[in-house]
Amino acid sequence: MTEYTHGTERDQHSPPGDGSTKPDKSHLERARATATILGRRGVAGALERTRIALARPTASDIATMVLTLLVCLVVGGSLIGARLAAVATAGGVVAALTAILLASPNPAVRAVGGALAVPTSVMVTAPIVVAWAFAFGIAGFGPFAAVTVWALIFAALAGTLVSWDKLGDGGARKAATGATLAALGVIGVVVVRVLPEAGVRERARDAVVDVGALALEFVVDPNQSMAALSFFGLTIAVALALGFTSRYLPFERLVPPDRRDALSNAVAGVGSGCSLVIRGSIVLGLVAVFVPVVVDQFEEIPVTPLELETEVPAPLGALLADLLTSGALRYLLLGLLGVLVLAAFGEWVRRALRRGLAGVLARVCAPMAGGVVLALGLAYAVADPAIEATLESLIVQLEPQSLAELLLEFPTFGLVAALIIVALGMLSSLLGTVSTLRTIRVLPPRAIGAALAAVGVFALAISLAIIGRPETAIWTAASAFVIWDIGEYADGIRAELGREAATMRAELVHAAGSVVTGAIIALGTVGLYRWVASDIPLIDRRLAAAALATGLVTLALVAWVLRK
Repeated sequence: MTEYTHGTERDQHSPPGDGSTKPDKSHLERARATATILGRRGVAGALERTRIALARPTASDIATMVLTLLVCLVVGGSLIGARLAAVATAGGVVAALTAILLASPNPAVRAVGGALAVPTSVMVTAPIVVAWAFAFGIAGFGPFAAVTVWALIFAALAGTLVSWDKLGDGGARKAATGATLAALGVIGVVVVRVLPEAGVRERARDAVVDVGALALEFVVDPNQSMAALSFFGLTIAVALALGFTSRYLPFERLVPPDRRDALSNAVAGVGSGCSLVIRGSIVLGLVAVFVPVVVDQFEEIPVTPLELETEVPAPLGALLADLLTSGALRYLLLGLLGVLVLAAFGEWVRRALRRGLAGVLARVCAPMAGGVVLALGLAYAVADPAIEATLESLIVQLEPQSLAELLLEFPTFGLVAALIIVALGMLSSLLGTVSTLRTIRVLPPRAIGAALAAVGVFALAISLAIIGRPETAIWTAASAFVIWDIGEYADGIRAELGREAATMRAELVHAAGSVVTGAIIALGTVGLYRWVASDIPLIDRRLAAAALATGLVTLALVAWVLRK
């Protein structure tokens, strides 16, 4: 007892710098406890945010989601195989749930969303890469298979978000921004990690110069095969930037109050014009890709300016070729794009300073931090010699050669992190496409999820009709109508009565009526097709398209009558 007391007194009177480790252990334990609490709060907040975003989905919401996913799995599986269809559908569903977290105003929830964006981007990237391989003929069945994969991803994404009210209110745009911020965070960490390497520093300058020159050449002076797509892509980028900047900048402060109405009308006119330009560019880009598939005169995919000049009657062919290859016009568009981006960034900085820089930085850095933590963990976990050998075999095929030499100097961790950055970029582009479709007014202001899901399912119907399966195409088109009708009704219920209203019976009656109506019209269209096609081969594409168009017109008329 005496020794214990003596020892205790000695410990109590010991000087603070006697080398004791007890205070260090105490600080470490408190730090771990704090980190654990913050992590639990972040996860709990993320789950709560997801629950709130999808809270109280109506019966019509659930029916729309289930029907969309069912059609994606069944029809997509018959077109591109059950495994690829399941992967594409699952990627769309997971991307939808991650988008809800990335669009949250809560920094902790955005951090969790940034972390989940890493595995989500990997799931989304796999089918997207396959779709691009299909589109450019590298593998698979051609561009229509690529359309099928894209349709499955978008339909599953929209079907899952059918009850998310913020989808058309900037939610998709904020989610795309969050994914981009997560990618930027990973880029920063990779640069800090690999820049001290002597080999990296030696080859970085040449790689940056060569990649910049290659990108500028693609935009300003592309080869024949990419001239059309690069021109339409640049046009879309400029139109998007112009439409956004015209709405974002406070031009009304520059004019007297009595002229602000005229200014608002002018800004609205600019936005409408930009929407028309974007839609026209998208249509022309699709035409450039798909015309060689159905027209024998064109052999290259996509159409080249040389083919336009030789196959299209003069002077229209020469005019189109000159437009697609004009370097001066491309430089002008590129300069305008740079000015618009700088103007929008300057306005964002001004607004951030007015709102409070600390809060803005917290929301900006949160997805970066989440993405960095999980990306680093994943990169270090999968970094092994086998993966390094596989990545090196792919890197040596890259162009320019200076970029391949630079990447070969990276450690395995850096190579895996670079792949994660590419995957996050693809996830951001996917979510940004949804926002763009709403911005250019392809999607309606209401029931955006249902409309996009119906468009995706209808794209599956088009693929079925083109490959010579018109009856299945008719049933799929009818499913698109049913998905849109039920989803639009669900949106109306939420807007007018709220989620808490007791509308189960009315929703079930409407859903059943919509399914029965779609089935009756589809049966009638199939019967009409069989009667007309009794002496005509079933593979006739024009007949399949005519039958599909007849069914769509009939469905639209029936829907209009029922609404009245």
